[in-house]
Amino acid sequence: MFPHETGSGWEIDAPAKLNLYLDVLGSRADGFHELETLMVPVRVYDQLSWVDSRNQKSKSHLLTRSLPNLRCASAPSVTNGPENLVCRAAERLAQVAGIEPHGTFRLTKRIPMQAGLGGGSSNAAAALLLANAAWGIGYSRQRLAELAADVGSDVPFFLHSGAAVCRGRGEIVEPISALPRMHFVVVKPPTCLSTAEVFSQWDQRRENSLKGVRSTDGGLGTLIGLLRSGALAQAGRKMLNRLESVAETISPWIDRLRYELSKHGFCGQLMTGSGSAFFGLARSATQARRAARLLAGKDLGNIVATSSC
Repeated sequence: MFPHETGSGWEIDAPAKLNLYLDVLGSRADGFHELETLMVPVRVYDQLSWVDSRNQKSKSHLLTRSLPNLRCASAPSVTNGPENLVCRAAERLAQVAGIEPHGTFRLTKRIPMQAGLGGGSSNAAAALLLANAAWGIGYSRQRLAELAADVGSDVPFFLHSGAAVCRGRGEIVEPISALPRMHFVVVKPPTCLSTAEVFSQWDQRRENSLKGVRSTDGGLGTLIGLLRSGALAQAGRKMLNRLESVAETISPWIDRLRYELSKHGFCGQLMTGSGSAFFGLARSATQARRAARLLAGKDLGNIVATSSC
């Protein structure tokens, strides 16, 4: 992600992400979970813009909870409360930099919400980059990444370019180089899944029957090696999401999407994040576009053919 200046301010495109591998290693004392995941950014974007409104008569541009400044062009359900990661990120940057926040953010949503596609975290990273440039702060990406971890678990990932393995609760980011461009079909069903509920169910299942279950075949390293070599069919069989079997007990869409995508010859299909979106790893852009057209007639929700950034 790179902010660029416009005639009236700044703007930036914030990509979605897919988890090609997600293992939950256990619960942490701070209430989060210890993760190991391979994430790739994909070419589905929200857009965040900023304009300087200090000269306007209205004071509603201030980044405060009582005077919210965020306007959402296509997602009225995004609020200006404490859960709004754009406001939270901008406020955190202003606090650390010791400046008064100013300006108006405008968010155009295209990434489906509560889908496991990382839209909120990507928006937060975009807000850090945009405000850092617009306010002339000049922090490095490494410094911004330190602040990003305070805002949300996946936010540091979006401050790096390309694929990465993320560990801890997601804040420890190891960039992964030399992966080929990959092509996907992403399906977001009509239903949403709560991340908190999925992890809560995972905790309960782990207590009852999954205690100690871990990957023992070096699956993540093998997956990365296969992707680098272009062995997509084998790589598809190594993809993993430990939360998928839990999510399917909450929503019947998970099993249905797995079945529908399995009929289109993908190298593999998997739920991303904590759901509810599913994706298929295609052999080519042509296959992805064709499968997306065929799936569009199945009344499965929002369907898009895309590729890794």
